[in-house]
Amino acid sequence: MKLSTLLSISQLSLGSQEKLSLASSTPSRDDLIHLGANTEKTERMLAFLAQGSARVVFYGMECYPKQFYHLENPPFRLMYTNGLPNQAERMLMVCGTRYPDALASQSSYEFALEAGANEVTLVTSNSRGIDRNCLYALKDSNRAAVVLCDCGLAAKRITNNALLRSFCTISAYEPDEQALSFRCLSRNVLSAALAEACVVMQAPSKSGAMHCATCALDLGKDVYVHSTGTRCGEVNAGSRSLVDMGAETIDGYADVAIRQNWPATVRIQAGSLYRFGPSCYSLGHA
Repeated sequence: MKLSTLLSISQLSLGSQEKLSLASSTPSRDDLIHLGANTEKTERMLAFLAQGSARVVFYGMECYPKQFYHLENPPFRLMYTNGLPNQAERMLMVCGTRYPDALASQSSYEFALEAGANEVTLVTSNSRGIDRNCLYALKDSNRAAVVLCDCGLAAKRITNNALLRSFCTISAYEPDEQALSFRCLSRNVLSAALAEACVVMQAPSKSGAMHCATCALDLGKDVYVHSTGTRCGEVNAGSRSLVDMGAETIDGYADVAIRQNWPATVRIQAGSLYRFGPSCYSLGHA
């Protein structure tokens, strides 16, 4: 089937299974326009994909992430860069506030270094704060991450972020769609679905990290809270509430590894990492 046909079908207000059934009926261009497809949008998506920086996968294809099939209505179309994750990879979501304190920043950096060193792929977002600290650690150690985006891959929020070029980025949105609140929430659902468990580093009561934790719990995933998120203060109010509700507290990746039965043969020396800017670190770990 033509790529333009699948891109047109992806715009329709139908469930993914309905879109798949429609695709199997080989509809004509006029049929799709009658159903609501926008030819200009299709052409913009084709032009973006023709640049070669991103690829696309559709619901029902072999490489479509199997974890999304368990969702009530998974996205029919996903655009991505740097290859989709291997279905057998161990994947762990890490999330937290956009405005962490120094201890949480350092702890998230250390956590990501150790998880990556033990061949665990972190699932995170393109947001600043805890998520970005994890990505800096993984870039510095040349390890993998999957970044679920809250906008299209052609948005400046993505293209101007050089850090993301090292990782797999996935977007369920059209290339030029901008970040909006409902897209952030939808992104969180996909992140929770892709990972086997969720670690909340530090989170206020009203935050995207708390929504990530809720999504993970709704999907039957384990949720852990890092000990740095259990201290006093408003920035930790949400993560403390998760502990009050029964979430386990962990001090580092090794604690997660024990509970998930994952390897933890490589340890990172805590307290040896210091951040001086967006691209300058002291990596005195052994």
